[in-house]
Amino acid sequence: MSSRVRRITVVLILLIVWEAAVRLGITSSFVLAAPSAIVERAIELIRSGELLVNIRASMSRVLMGYSLALVSGVLLGGLMGWFRLLDDVFDPLVELVRPVSPLAILPLAILWLGIGQASKVFVIWYGCLFPILLNTYAAVRGVPRSTVEAARTLGAQTDELLRRVVLNHSVPLVLTGARISFAVAMIVIIAAEMVAADAGLGYMILTAQQTFRTPDLYVGIVTIALIGFCGDRIIRLVRTWLCPWNVESQQT
Repeated sequence: MSSRVRRITVVLILLIVWEAAVRLGITSSFVLAAPSAIVERAIELIRSGELLVNIRASMSRVLMGYSLALVSGVLLGGLMGWFRLLDDVFDPLVELVRPVSPLAILPLAILWLGIGQASKVFVIWYGCLFPILLNTYAAVRGVPRSTVEAARTLGAQTDELLRRVVLNHSVPLVLTGARISFAVAMIVIIAAEMVAADAGLGYMILTAQQTFRTPDLYVGIVTIALIGFCGDRIIRLVRTWLCPWNVESQQT
């Protein structure tokens, strides 16, 4: 079998075992909703518009925070990797702040920015920033010195050196950081919406748990998984398009 067929087969087997466990009474449907019940409830929530409203609320926050982190992380990481002075200035600050969990920052963000959109976007930006920044920094610092010197010897100007040598070398690792950060964004937004929100997938999951609507809870969880999977696949396709020479891209 091809790799894709094997992966699909594993998922199908898991779903069949899951459905059988519920239907045969091995586990309670109150604790573990059957896949068929989850799909049925998801269709109802889509028709009513409730699921789409929550997806729209969560993804608007995710895309804003993630986009800001992508731009600022690539910019700051690239500058730190290329200029020793900026590395000396910002590295201690980055290493002091980086271990602090985004969830620990959330109360402070609410205190600063309130319980609206801005605090959630800020926390997502904070959580996504460091994987992108560190991967960009490592990519720029990892450009072989011999390659840089060879390009300069051949007459490459600074802008050409950055565009054709540093950028080409850095893109695969930067996009790896982008993949990690997208998963972080999905984790952070759910936690943030459970704390303070009136719409979103996190709010939906918390409400379903409090009202004992197990299928709704699983619909929210599965929706998060599908969005995360699709987002990761999109980034991998972008990497394949931008980096056809990259070995990992060829295996996507």
